[in-house]
Parts: sequence; structure tokens; C-alpha cells
Amino acid sequence: MKIPFSPLEGALRAIRIYPDHCAVTDGDLSLTYREFGEQVSRLGELLRERGLQAGGHVLLIAPNRLDTLLAFHAVPLAGGVLVPLNPAFDDHALNTLSRHCDPQLALVDAAHVGRVQATLDALGVPVIPICTGEALNAQWQHLAPQPLLAWPPGLDENAPISINYTGGTTADPKGVMLTHRNAFVNNVNMLYHLNLHPGSTYLHAIPLAHANGWGCAWAVTAAGGTHVMLRGDLRLAIQGGITHLCASPSLVGPLADAAAASPLPRPVRLMLAGTSPQPGLISALQAQGFEVLHGYGLVETAAILTITDLYEEKTLGPDARIVARQGHPMLYGGEIAVLGEGDLPVPHDGHTPGEIVIRSNAVMKGYYKNPRATRRAIKNGWLHTGDLAVIHPDGRMDILDREGDLLNIGGQPISSVQIEAVLYRHPSVREAVVVAAQTGAGDLPVAFVTLHPGAQVQGREILSFCSPHLPDYALPRRVQLVPELPKTASGKVLKHVLREKANEWRER
Repeated sequence: MKIPFSPLEGALRAIRIYPDHCAVTDGDLSLTYREFGEQVSRLGELLRERGLQAGGHVLLIAPNRLDTLLAFHAVPLAGGVLVPLNPAFDDHALNTLSRHCDPQLALVDAAHVGRVQATLDALGVPVIPICTGEALNAQWQHLAPQPLLAWPPGLDENAPISINYTGGTTADPKGVMLTHRNAFVNNVNMLYHLNLHPGSTYLHAIPLAHANGWGCAWAVTAAGGTHVMLRGDLRLAIQGGITHLCASPSLVGPLADAAAASPLPRPVRLMLAGTSPQPGLISALQAQGFEVLHGYGLVETAAILTITDLYEEKTLGPDARIVARQGHPMLYGGEIAVLGEGDLPVPHDGHTPGEIVIRSNAVMKGYYKNPRATRRAIKNGWLHTGDLAVIHPDGRMDILDREGDLLNIGGQPISSVQIEAVLYRHPSVREAVVVAAQTGAGDLPVAFVTLHPGAQVQGREILSFCSPHLPDYALPRRVQLVPELPKTASGKVLKHVLREKANEWRER
């Protein structure tokens, strides 16, 4: 016997087995799993009533709210494919991607409907406003919930459950088609490594639109845990009694500021990913009571795929330098290799760089309507990530940079991450990013730095601090202090913006 692998199986189980357990809290509103299942059923009926067909795309533009979480369950259970876009994208990106994804229906936060209404009207796509501020959305309350939620007929595990765009850029749209099978593998990995269970209270701090909240839109439900929608201050939400959290280093960076740091009322398991966290940040978070995990992955791999987990920390000690590495493949992460010259595996010496390639059940089906980009990414059954890494003697992977971010200074290649690691040693540095200003003779490293609150230091002092720790050719030619770094909606630094600023400085 064979039934499809899908995260829907775990969701239906939780609704059936934990009817009286709290499923979600959003501000003053909370729903049990029985009530959550009823709302999912009603929304699914509304989608079918409005014309959703099997395999149809449902555009979703909304922040992390109750209606958004309902959509993540109702759309696939109604047989549709979810296409979540982050409302933090600019208007051009939202409209371009809304056209590109060929939606049958659109679920749009009432506050953002006006931004895409004209485009969706021109496409003939019905718009259902959500997150309207009502206690429960009145648009589907008149519908009777099905007595028992069920799998969509004829579900194929290799069919997409979602199409996730890799960013707001629209020059070459990359809509990652993640299948039910991809999402199922991610579910199992997250359940195991985060140790999610019915007593878990998970704070949705990263956008659900970003790789389906790294898969936690469904993993928390499968565990019978409680979803908590972040409203307001992150620190207050964490102090309120949550047990689990996923976040980028930039999102939790303010928690490590010495002036604001405070012990947690109980341990919080924190998965860091998105960019490489600095050991100083990890140590500061561990001191407050965070159980820090560090993962690596891409939207193309249904989010997180490698991890340095708590077992390794307990056996090796809470060494922040080890936790800062991206570790080993997750339980069902598949095969991950780092290939150097001639596509041969690099030695495990912690120094020789190569490109990360992945073969896994979590790797995407492909990019929607972009076969050329799919062929560039998946070659001979391996996903080529464009990320550079080394492998340490203990087998742990350690990411250096994107291929395009490696600096070539006077003929010497060096990773910007290596320079940034030295900058982070300065006690006043909160965030540091190094990019290259282009010259005919090669790259010139330029550092952009934010400071901890109250820090009083000049760029030249930070440069002097770095001098004994870096070869002369790798020293930044300028340390530019800035109040904030430009970032994407998911918290990644916009390096191309900083490169433009670095080149403007060079040309003056």
C-alpha cells in the first residue's frame, strides 16, 4: 500500500487527536484545534465556492496572522497550490509576481488589497480580503464546516503544495515549486530536530511567506503545538512563555545587546539560519537561556537542510565557534557535498573552499515557468547552490560566501565572512558586512558597520583594531558606520545596495 507523503497527514491527525488543545493565538484571539479545523474547513469551502479547481494557484499576500495560517492549511486541503508573497515586497514586485504565478484566486490582507487590485482585476482573479480585523472572518462563517476534513482527491505527492518566490526581485522570477513530498521531508526534519510536541508554543517571527515559515506553518500543527503570531515587540513575546522560535541572526541581534539582555523565564529552543551568525551573538543568546541550533538551507530545499544540534553541543561543549558552523545534514537531509576544482570533493581541512551541492528529497521540483533557471540550478541530479563552504576535520560544513561575493584582492581570494569575523570581535560592533568596491586592479574591501546602542567609536578605531588580525591586503579600505543595514523582507542584507555605496565612495 502506498499513500502520498504530505504535511497534510500530520495536520489532519492533530485536528482529530487534540481537539481541545490550543492551536493558535493571535493577539486576543485563540482557537482550539477543533475550532481551527472548523475554520480551515469553512475557508476551503469558500475557495471551492469561488472557483478553485484542483491544482489551481491561490495567491496569498498577508503578514503573519490567523487568516494567513488558516490559508496554509485550507488551500492545499482544498486541492490548491499556495503562492505566498511577503507584503513587505514593493508594489512592482507584488504586481509582477502576481501576474507571473497565474492565480485562480487571491487571498489578500485588506490593508494591501489596493496595491494589487488593478493587476488582479485585469487578470480576472477574484480577490478575497483577509486579516480584516474582525474576530473571525465573516466571509466564510456562513458556510457549514465539513464533518471531517479529508485529503484532496487524487493527491500526488510530487505535485506542488506551494510556489515560493526567492525574493522581491522580478528581473528573472524564480518561483520555487515545493511538492507535498518536499514539505513532508521538511516536516519530519523540523519535528525531530526542534523536538516539537503538543506542549510546544512556537512564535512565528519570520514571515510565513518566506519558505512557508521554514516549514513551521505545518510542522507545529503536526506536533499539536500552539502557533503564536508575533504582534509587537519580539522580546516581550519571547518573555511571554514561548518554547520555540526560528529567526535570522539580524532579527534576534537586538536581543544580544548588553543593555537589554535578560534571562529567559524558561529555555527557548532557537533555530538560527539565513545568514551565518557570529560566535559572539550565539554566546550572548546562550547566556540568556536560548538553546541555539544553527541551520542552513534554501527555499529550493524547502528551507532548513543542515544543522548543528543540541546533542553535538552537549557532547562537545557549548562552543559558539562550533555552533556557528552549519553542521551536518538533518535526519533526512540527503546528500550534501562541497566540490572544488574538477568537481571533486574538497579535503576536510577547514581551509579549501568549494561549492555546496545537494541531492535530497527536499530539493524543489523546479522553478515555475523558468526552465532555463531550473537547468542552471539542477545538473546531473544535484542542486548547485552557488554557496561556498569548507569542511572541517570533524565533517562540519562552514559557509564562507556566495560565489559572487568572494573577494579577489591583489590576486588573493578571501571571503568577506573571514573579514567580518574579525570586525565582530570589536565589542562595539553589532553588525558588519564587507563588500567589494571594483577597481581595474581588483577588489577593495569596504566594511559597513552598525554599533551597539550607546557605543562611541569611530571607523578608524575599528580599522586599527582589525589591523593585527588581518593581512594588509584584506584590511577594509574604509569602515563606514551606518544606523541600519539595508535588508530584504526576510532579514538578509542587500549586498548589491552596499556595493553601489562602496563604488560611489571609491569614485569620489
